[in-house]
Amino acid sequence: MSEKIVFSPGSFFHGTKADLEIGDFIITGKKKNYQDSRKSEYVYFAGTLDAAIWGAELAEGDGRERIYVVEPTGDF
Repeated sequence: MSEKIVFSPGSFFHGTKADLEIGDFIITGKKKNYQDSRKSEYVYFAGTLDAAIWGAELAEGDGRERIYVVEPTGDF
């Protein structure tokens, strides 16, 4: 039987191929996570796991897709 992971209501997720560590910040002004050479003006996160998975699937790079549980530190 597979283990079921339960998230608290109000959890937010970020889908990417970036290899982040606990405590890392996702900030604006970096290269966008998908096929675009412009710098990101926003940090994107999702309220559903499905949306974060989609973000990870769209992310550029050869790394594996990753989903992080994130906590906003400013207005959103």
